[in-house]
Amino acid sequence: MYWANFLHIYQPPTQTEIILRKVTTEAYRTLVRVLKAAPSARITLNINAVLTTLLDRNGLGDVISGLRKLAERGQVEFTGSAMYHPILPLIPRDEAVRQIELNTHINRRYFGDVYSPRGFFPPEMCYNLEVAKLVRELGFQWIIVDEIAYEGGIGTVRNDVTYTVKGADGLGVFFKERPFSAGITYGKFPRATTFLDALGDRGAMNTYLLTGTDGEIYGHHRPGQEKLLEEVWASGRPPTATISQLLELFPKRHQVGPLPSSWSTWPDELRQGVPYPQWDYPDHELHRLQWQLTHLALETVNSVPPSTAGYERARELLDEGLHSDQYWWASCRPWWDTEMVEKGARKLLDSILALPQAMPQEKLQQALALLDSIITTARDWQQTGKARRRKEEYLKEHLDVTSELTFGQGTQQ
Repeated sequence: MYWANFLHIYQPPTQTEIILRKVTTEAYRTLVRVLKAAPSARITLNINAVLTTLLDRNGLGDVISGLRKLAERGQVEFTGSAMYHPILPLIPRDEAVRQIELNTHINRRYFGDVYSPRGFFPPEMCYNLEVAKLVRELGFQWIIVDEIAYEGGIGTVRNDVTYTVKGADGLGVFFKERPFSAGITYGKFPRATTFLDALGDRGAMNTYLLTGTDGEIYGHHRPGQEKLLEEVWASGRPPTATISQLLELFPKRHQVGPLPSSWSTWPDELRQGVPYPQWDYPDHELHRLQWQLTHLALETVNSVPPSTAGYERARELLDEGLHSDQYWWASCRPWWDTEMVEKGARKLLDSILALPQAMPQEKLQQALALLDSIITTARDWQQTGKARRRKEEYLKEHLDVTSELTFGQGTQQ
């Protein structure tokens, strides 16, 4: 059996320098160090270019150079993604193209020619067929999604074959195995012994294990969990492979039609027709307000020519403002943080305010009213306990979510 370990590292554009430095010390430098000490280890890594930029801007370029050297050694395979981590199925196609191309351009500037990704990570593994078609058009060979996209359940994907997406011009699709990924995320396998015991007889079979997690769980969310990597890689059991190598190791292909979904979506939510619940939940007042402000910002910035005074700044703020965190932290499924909700909303409003002469007064008032409604609603949910009750209801219905990860010094990602 081969272990293809996919890691995703990212920080939002609203992240504070204090937390960025904390996560870098605890997780990013830890990953670089552990990989350097295990030259036979292989991982597939997504680093959104917003994080690459933040690392450089804050004097943390040693992480960038370390990852570049590991990629040159063949230990790290990079994937493509979208620069500011937007939910691709929920934004216009032109915006998705822009975010993907920005991500490639910026990361290539920092990593050089070694940044030439064959695969693609859609933020939060939020998938639909239109995203798959777009990814293929942009030259990527495969995409990674959660196994729930296969048939709407868990445990039905075969791990001795690889797959292609029906209707996406031969695009490969890999399904992240949820139980093992969740086990790593929630600290079920802190060391190699527990991990190997859980694999059981699979370790001797001609199959692969494809896990997908945030890279921050090694040392930041889970202090000391880098021991799992150190011990597995030192033992060479199971051997590791990049995701692209799986195409060669398991050449038999099956064609499938993955379902719209995310790596946080559960079967009951899919049955309800809710593929992206943490970012766009039906009858969720805060999500409704957030998306109204998002669409107003998109309409405003895209309605003026690039020669308009303030356009360049407005465009930059809009790019950043599409990041997924504000909707995620508003969801109460189970994540909740009023500060992140407010920061995201203000970023979108600032993109509108950057075009004062192009903005009709009624639209400006609408934008200001939406911001006020978002802040008022979030604070009301906090003060009245509505957010807590929604979180408790979600956790009661989804027992597999065993704990909430901590982020930085507060609750930020």
